[in-house]
Amino acid sequence: MARVRVLGSGREVGRAAILVEGSGGSLLMDYGVNFDERDNPIFPEYVRPRDLSGVVLTHSHLDHVGASPLLYISVKPRLYATPLTLDVTRVLLHDMIKIGGANLPFDEGVVDDMLSSATTIGYNEEVDLGGLRFKLLHSGHIPGSASVLVEVDGRAVLYTSDVNVIETKLVGPAMLDGLSVDLVIVESTYGSTNHPPRQFVEDRFYESLREVVESGGVALVPVFSVSRGQEVLCILAERDPPWQVWVDGMVRDVAEFYLKHSGYIRLYGLLAKAMREYNLVRGWQDRRVAYREPGVIVASSGMLKGGPSLYYLKRIAENPKNAVFLVSFQGRGTPGRQILETGLTLAEEIPVRARVEWFDLSSHIDQNGVIRILKNMKADKVALVHGTPRAQEALAKRIKEELGLQVEIPAVGDTIEL
Repeated sequence: MARVRVLGSGREVGRAAILVEGSGGSLLMDYGVNFDERDNPIFPEYVRPRDLSGVVLTHSHLDHVGASPLLYISVKPRLYATPLTLDVTRVLLHDMIKIGGANLPFDEGVVDDMLSSATTIGYNEEVDLGGLRFKLLHSGHIPGSASVLVEVDGRAVLYTSDVNVIETKLVGPAMLDGLSVDLVIVESTYGSTNHPPRQFVEDRFYESLREVVESGGVALVPVFSVSRGQEVLCILAERDPPWQVWVDGMVRDVAEFYLKHSGYIRLYGLLAKAMREYNLVRGWQDRRVAYREPGVIVASSGMLKGGPSLYYLKRIAENPKNAVFLVSFQGRGTPGRQILETGLTLAEEIPVRARVEWFDLSSHIDQNGVIRILKNMKADKVALVHGTPRAQEALAKRIKEELGLQVEIPAVGDTIEL
């Protein structure tokens, strides 16, 4: 009998790990990592690598790929992903090891061995593992990201992974309409809320930047290195601002991979223009210049936990002419969350007198989006993962009332029989 085991992301955000098992084999979809407040890694539940028919990485965010090298220390299960996902995953895993290698049970050599043996596949390309078949579908989350449709023992399971149904600068909406499945496993990160209209947010974001720069200030935009940073650059490039724009951190490296894999980028020309025309920080000399004149600095990391964005924050925070515009989710205990809640940075408790705002440029689906996806497919059962219990309960209630579907909210370690 086919079944699904939730090894991670059950009643929590991140640490994604979903295992589909049947008499024809088993497929692990994602194997991510979360970090506690001391930056110690929290891995998914254990699975024996030699028992896996294959592993799929749906996209390159660490909460979906960060634990995957654990599966390749002694054996090498077959690994599948889009080529862009594999390229960016290598960069992120190497960076994770560089920052916190002492707390990790693998090194760069394991990562390189894992990725060198991987098979790249495109959307809608069916893979037969001998008794179990799957294919990747466009998920609309970030460039190269995928949902996974699995067939085993006469049952069909759709794992949306992180998914979105709106058009952004980098990617178009998910392509999941018309599917017929026994179970859909869908993320619920924003299960209790809805995002404001995207164009409204982009317009307000740009006008806020203009106000700061034209008043003689510096606007720091801390961003996630993967996707969010490049999305912000495209928003700026589309409007062609007359001010200085600086780009710092791993945002540059990931953007280069995006340009290399142009077929995954919806508005390729905007990203190419940004990387051609904006100031790319190459070292400390550039860094010391970037914040001394009015302009915009787009820098990682998005939660201000480290990287160049933290360097800039310490230098602009106390001037009320400046601004810190957050565009990413701010986790508990992070400097970004601290600034929003208290107006102070964490370690030194530097008062942030600069203007602080948060703009919802999320690449995750909201409550209305989940309902829309489910309305446009036939599903017997829904399982909510990758969300807080509060958000999941709100979403489950609406799904049951509006669509009449059976909904499960599995915890880590739970099994769903098909």
